Amino acid sequence: MTPMSLKNAILLLVVVALCATFSMRIFQGLDEMMGDQYWVVDTTQGDHGWYMMGILPYVKTVPKDVVKAANTDADPNNNYIIYAQSGDFAGNSVYGICYGIPFIMFLIWFAFIIGFPDRVDPYLLPKRIFTITVITICSIIVNLFLMRIAADFARDPMSRVANVAGNHASLLFHNAGIWFAILFSALGTHTHSIREVKAPDSRNWVSQADEKFSWMFILLAVVTVLEVFLVKNKFALPDAAVDYSVWIIWVVIFMRMFGFSPRYWVKRGRGISLMFGGTAVTLVVFYLLERATGTLGAGFASPLLAKALGPENQNIGLSLMVSIYLIFWMEYAAAIRVNGPVKKAAEKI
Repeated sequence: MTPMSLKNAILLLVVVALCATFSMRIFQGLDEMMGDQYWVVDTTQGDHGWYMMGILPYVKTVPKDVVKAANTDADPNNNYIIYAQSGDFAGNSVYGICYGIPFIMFLIWFAFIIGFPDRVDPYLLPKRIFTITVITICSIIVNLFLMRIAADFARDPMSRVANVAGNHASLLFHNAGIWFAILFSALGTHTHSIREVKAPDSRNWVSQADEKFSWMFILLAVVTVLEVFLVKNKFALPDAAVDYSVWIIWVVIFMRMFGFSPRYWVKRGRGISLMFGGTAVTLVVFYLLERATGTLGAGFASPLLAKALGPENQNIGLSLMVSIYLIFWMEYAAAIRVNGPVKKAAEKI
């Protein structure tokens, strides 16, 4: 495929970045609404304080010191059920990580579903916009159910529901947006063809399973050693499960984007260079952003994390940040069509 023009590539990146920023501002606004207060379930209304078929709670804001005093005294009858507090939704202390997920989500929505900016099909556009609308609705409903489930499991009245549900609500919502986008793309709901395509004859297939599996496990071994190193040196979350799962996803996407062995990788230097170079630039940008704002954490080398978790944990977001942005820039390379082999290499294949 012909690479996208530089003008369109920049336009795609700018639009995706602006949409991700606007989306994060919505979640930041929820945090700002609470300030130094808790959102607590108002049990005087509805069925034990819940409405919308038990999905959403009636909430009210109560100062934190009032809630803590009531929840730590001898009378359990006056305890508050905390639904959320500032930081549960946007995750400003690790903004560099929280921003990365909507960054990927909007790239998938715009580049791979709509075909923006240079492959927008007017005939298919209404169907593709409808697909994204359905993805958004599904993401919201799933997240509300997750938060309700978390509320049911939160036995401790001092629990923070959004964190129990999986840390920050922004991460949950945008992850769901990615998941549903991949699902609907796999189902082909945003595409249409007048002619049915004849199924390939499997008798002519040549298996390369051994080579694929061998290199996949080699890459998995590499990222396993890398993750152990990062955890041991406090560059990753202590339990490693979340970080490692994203590295596994990176391995799978890397092999899909650039081929499954080094003989393919060496011919795709542009895309791989963009992946590593873009990630390096992104880390620098968020490092500078934290120093400039003092409130939006980079996720590594972070005074905000040092203040919250101690100086030894100021880098615990580095592993997750690197893996997330490696995935973004891989997807971006595919979106602007520079993940394939260079022309000379392609002619020799």
